[in-house]
Amino acid sequence: MNVHEYLVTLGIRPAELSGLKELPSSTKDALTPLVLIAPWMSTSPLSRALEKFEISFPDRDYIVDIDSYYSINNNMNEAKEQWSRIHKIPADINTWWDLLESFPRAHPCLLMAGQSIEGARDQITWAREHNRTFCLRMNLDKEVGSGVPYWMPELIQELSSEGVNDYAVVFEFGWVRDPLLVAAQVIGHFERTLHDLSTEIPVAISCTSFPKDFTIFDGLKECHFSNRELIEEIKRSTNYPKIIYGDWGSTKPRMNNSHASPPKKRIDYPTDTSWVISRDQENSLDLREAAKRVVSSEYWSGNLGIWGEQMIEATAQGLPFSIESMPKMYATRINIHLHLQAFYGHLPPPKSLDEEWVDE
Repeated sequence: MNVHEYLVTLGIRPAELSGLKELPSSTKDALTPLVLIAPWMSTSPLSRALEKFEISFPDRDYIVDIDSYYSINNNMNEAKEQWSRIHKIPADINTWWDLLESFPRAHPCLLMAGQSIEGARDQITWAREHNRTFCLRMNLDKEVGSGVPYWMPELIQELSSEGVNDYAVVFEFGWVRDPLLVAAQVIGHFERTLHDLSTEIPVAISCTSFPKDFTIFDGLKECHFSNRELIEEIKRSTNYPKIIYGDWGSTKPRMNNSHASPPKKRIDYPTDTSWVISRDQENSLDLREAAKRVVSSEYWSGNLGIWGEQMIEATAQGLPFSIESMPKMYATRINIHLHLQAFYGHLPPPKSLDEEWVDE
């Protein structure tokens, strides 16, 4: 598969799928999702998650990995048992292959935790025999990451000797306070791990700094993210020609917050390099008032021509079928963020987008 200039990590969660589904086709064509597989709601089997994703992203290739942030509660079912077998260390590779067999658009990340280099080679063989590319996704998240296998430089050298370009490399850092803090780690891995990498291979650096705590936001505040600055620093330091921008689509990894209190209402509005947060500290802000603040602010574009921005505008006007809940607000924010990052620096005019959005 062709990895586009924007690789977005997405969970199988309703907001991500809704925001993705409402994008114009041209935007979907300009990004590459890396999907983290976990059970879809309470349904079984685990394949239901991929079915739901492909409804939102039809007839296009994508990358898949297991969602290491997911945690099982006591209500076991078939999907959770399958996820558990794939997530264990080392993974049950046959269960992974059985899941992916029926989804020819799904290109696997190698399940590397606890695996030998022979196990990695077996997974590469399976991918090639099933007409798939594959991904070397190295999860460096301090909470759940398995890091870089000791044999990775050897595998990279083997692949480079073959002269193949049927794979991609991803360095994943999960949630970080500031993306620029991981620059030194990435540069070090280029020197230690990727020194034999063919320059045709795309290397994505992915992380998210989307806020975990919104109590600090009062009124209308801008929250900057530095993922783009990170990418520019890596390019300057390594001179590697195929560095790919990655983020989490204005989301963050799953958290076990089942006992958390409901969030106060707010409207989030993405820009190219920030999120604008409309929220009150003291009172529970009405969504219409929150949207009106955004629309009347200096940050408002009003000319993107996509579903998410039109949802905020409709909410500010008090129209029916606009944003009436936080889940719909999340989908709205994700929709705008994905569009801005997919076309970063060269946004298409609204009239060039290929279809009008339809609120179903």
